[in-house]
Amino acid sequence: MHPIIMRSIGLILLMVLPLLCPPSIADMASHGRNQETMGVTAQENVILHQNETVSAYVTLHNKATINQDFTISPLAFPAPLSPVNLPLTYTLVPNHLQQFVFGIKADASASFSSYQIQLSITSDIDAAINHTVTMNVTVAPYSNLNFGVEGLTALTVDENVRTSVAVNLSNNGIYQDNVTYSLYTQSNWNWGWNMANQIGDDAYTVLSPDTLVYVYLWVDVPAVENGMPLLQTGPRFTLTATSSLDSATTSWSFDLLMNEKKNVTIDDVDEDMILAPNEDGRLNVVVRNVGNSPNTVNISLQGVDEAGNPLPNLQQADRFNVNGWTVALFGGLEYVELLPNESRTIEIGIQSPNEFSGEIFVQILVFADGAMLTTRSVQVKASIQRVSSGNLSYTQTGCDSILPNQSCDATLDVINTGNSYNSYALRTGSVTDGFTVVLPSEILLVQATQSKTWPLVQIYAEEQASAFRLGVATLELLDDSGMIVGSVEIPLKVAPEIKWSFRNIEEQVNANGRLSIAMEVRNDGNAVDGLLVQLQSSHSTPMGFIPPDSAIYEDGVEYPRSFEINDIPLGANFTIRAWVDLPQDQNSNGTVFINTSIRSRFAPELPFVHMSQGDYLGMVWQPAEGVDEGFNWSSAFETTMNYVKAWAFIVISIVAAGVIIYKAIIDRDRRLSEQAILPYQQINPDANDWMDKFRDNDVDSIEATSTATHTGEARSNWDPMLVQTSPSRQDPPVEPLLVEAASIILGKGTEEHPEVLPASQNTNQPQDSVPLPSSQQMTGFVQTTERSSPHGPPDDLEF
Repeated sequence: MHPIIMRSIGLILLMVLPLLCPPSIADMASHGRNQETMGVTAQENVILHQNETVSAYVTLHNKATINQDFTISPLAFPAPLSPVNLPLTYTLVPNHLQQFVFGIKADASASFSSYQIQLSITSDIDAAINHTVTMNVTVAPYSNLNFGVEGLTALTVDENVRTSVAVNLSNNGIYQDNVTYSLYTQSNWNWGWNMANQIGDDAYTVLSPDTLVYVYLWVDVPAVENGMPLLQTGPRFTLTATSSLDSATTSWSFDLLMNEKKNVTIDDVDEDMILAPNEDGRLNVVVRNVGNSPNTVNISLQGVDEAGNPLPNLQQADRFNVNGWTVALFGGLEYVELLPNESRTIEIGIQSPNEFSGEIFVQILVFADGAMLTTRSVQVKASIQRVSSGNLSYTQTGCDSILPNQSCDATLDVINTGNSYNSYALRTGSVTDGFTVVLPSEILLVQATQSKTWPLVQIYAEEQASAFRLGVATLELLDDSGMIVGSVEIPLKVAPEIKWSFRNIEEQVNANGRLSIAMEVRNDGNAVDGLLVQLQSSHSTPMGFIPPDSAIYEDGVEYPRSFEINDIPLGANFTIRAWVDLPQDQNSNGTVFINTSIRSRFAPELPFVHMSQGDYLGMVWQPAEGVDEGFNWSSAFETTMNYVKAWAFIVISIVAAGVIIYKAIIDRDRRLSEQAILPYQQINPDANDWMDKFRDNDVDSIEATSTATHTGEARSNWDPMLVQTSPSRQDPPVEPLLVEAASIILGKGTEEHPEVLPASQNTNQPQDSVPLPSSQQMTGFVQTTERSSPHGPPDDLEF
């Protein structure tokens, strides 16, 4: 039929068919919504920065059967936050959705914290409808994370190789950031992190401001299987770093593109044939192009012995005869090109000789054109007796990272691929020096097509093994006849043991307030390592390293605070020297704390830190420098006045106390002298009048006698006393007989009583009375008078 006619018929049917079908009215009411008139979906968390406005959304669903006018108004906004473009009003037709977008602004001075805002949603059809939406708003500081590369990176890889990828990430912000790393890919390639801090499928590091860290990951590139991945194709990986400050992300993507791989495999081989004498059979062999580009396949047969060695005088061919056996290839078709993952089945025909026993081994050799080195072979056998074969496989835990003097575990599985039971044992083949394999001694009895597992195989690394040393442990599978029927090679690797120690630490502060630090650092690990050495202080003060000769540090820096040193041998020592000027301009005393941290090149996330400290004096406590300004008279006068003011009251107090003590001593001596006078020696005021009665009227004779016996000061003291004791009136003269009697009595009293002791002597001690001769009595009297006080009461012995 003509195309124009067909197009015309189609247009006619398009116009007529709607008229033939009556329209149906859909029930807009939704009885399953419990008469709800509004559906609300809101953003739960919002992150913004200071002085920034971000957009937030609320999605509304009109569940009513009529139009609704929805209004969104701010209900509660904390002080640092303010709404933008609110309130909002929008009309929604029934069963429609609308996303309301509004802004949230943070003040420039908003504190870094979390806040809650509330929005009120109302409808014009019912004033009682008032839905409240709560959002968590976080004001966060700006993060600034940057990978060292930008855009998409393409990496060419080979199969069966663990590809390590490293990229640097810099924190160009001003805050410390806890960065979380995640890797995303749509492929099923196995990958992982070469980083110490991991949580689940993510890794993380704490990144200080203006610092750089490397992100290490690995991807196991699988073998090219089933022709995939094709040449120059491969999966894409996206590495994302997420900031803990404001959840900002930065990403870097890389593609792993596969190299060309020419390969072929033997997918399937029929079981070995057990033939009767003079019987033929066919074995099916499936070969497949497992390379990632189109190719042809080369197939040949080789007669071999039991060990797989080619039989003598027998070349590879598609047909041969040996010892009565006939072997031929059917369906080779070597000129047919196979696409990636395309396969073809060939047949191997075997004719046994007319014998009761015997066997033949045939090796089928298959390789892709241009890749003879990757020849795949399978050995088949036709016999009238038992077939012994086996397949050995392993799984390992930690053998790609063995620490010195530690071990990893490997699990070995054996599958009996023979046609009868067999006993299998393990034997150590070649093992790289520095590793030791401990095999289980068990012998496993395995039925045909059955598999069993040995106890764990332990592989040890010697104590002195150096880091990153590679090795291979070959384990062989033996059957009950002692023949090797399989083997596996377990790749081994020694893990780096990072271990540094500080030794011989010396710290000294000189007279200028400079703290000098010297310490030895020793590489006690097993790897030739490099270090990044950093100096940090709790105070802002001049400081720096004295880098070793082989150190690497930034050019033009006068006082380097970090340097890098590489290729430090095992067990080697090197010295770190640093200096720090202790603060001299502080108001109070304090302590400076200095951290010397070293980071290994292999494990930069694990620092080794030594903390030093130095005490400093505030400006008030610092010794002043002496300045010779000459003698300052003004300062001397001020100093003297200050001393006078300080000591004046003390001197006055001492003088007053001295006067009081002196007066007390005088009074005490007077009281003691009064206590030393005997009662009969105490004279009343009228005693002189009584004594005058016994005195001779001849006053001149008494004065002459007194003058003869007193000289000097005694005379002057005596005359007033005589004048004082002289009667004021003229008494009648005393008779001589009375005078003589009184003299006798007084002389006797003098002989009977001791001489009065001075007041300074102890009057409580008894004194021996020594009577004086008559010629000396007067003399003793005169001496006593000289010791008497002129102001004291007159002594009776004066008369």
